[in-house]
Amino acid sequence: MSRLKLHFALALSALTHALFLLWPERTAEAPRPEPAPVLQARLQTAPAASASRAPEPEAEEPLLKDTRSEQAAPTPRPPPVVQAPRGTTATAKAREQAQQKLNRHVFYPPEAVEQELEGEVTLRLLLDASGRVIDAAVLAGSGHAILDRAALDAARQIGRIDAGGAREILLPVVFRLD
Repeated sequence: MSRLKLHFALALSALTHALFLLWPERTAEAPRPEPAPVLQARLQTAPAASASRAPEPEAEEPLLKDTRSEQAAPTPRPPPVVQAPRGTTATAKAREQAQQKLNRHVFYPPEAVEQELEGEVTLRLLLDASGRVIDAAVLAGSGHAILDRAALDAARQIGRIDAGGAREILLPVVFRLD
C-alpha cells in the first residue's frame, strides 16, 4: 500500500509541475515603446587643402632660443649675515655636560649594526629649573627609526644637568660605523 501512495504522490507532483510549466502565461501586456530611429552617417571628402587653409604667419622669434650667448643679469648681493650672539658660558657648559652624559648612554643598536645603518639625529632637550630633562624630542631624524629611538632612549637616561635654570638644549647624536 505504501508503494501505491508513493507512486500516486509522484504522479500528482509531475502533473502539477507540468501544468505550471505548460500553462499559458496571462499577463497584462505593457505597451511596447516605438523603436528608435536608425542613425545614418556618411563620409564626405575633404575640400582641397591648399584652397581652404590660410597661410601661417611666420614666427618672429624661433621656437628654441639659444640662451648660451646671452649674459645673465648680475644677481643682487644677499644681505650680510648677522651672527647671533653666542650663549653665555653657563649655556655652553650645560650643553657640554649634557653631551658628555648623552654620550655615556648612547649605544649602537645591534639591528642597526647588522643592517649597516648610519645617520645623525638632532635632539631637543627641555630642562626644568632643577636641570632635569622633562622632554626629549627628535628635531632632525637620521632617516632610520631604530637610530632615532636609540638617541631618544639615551636622552631620557641623562638625569640632571647643571644648566642654571630651565632651558632648551639641542644635541647631535652621530651614528657611524668604522
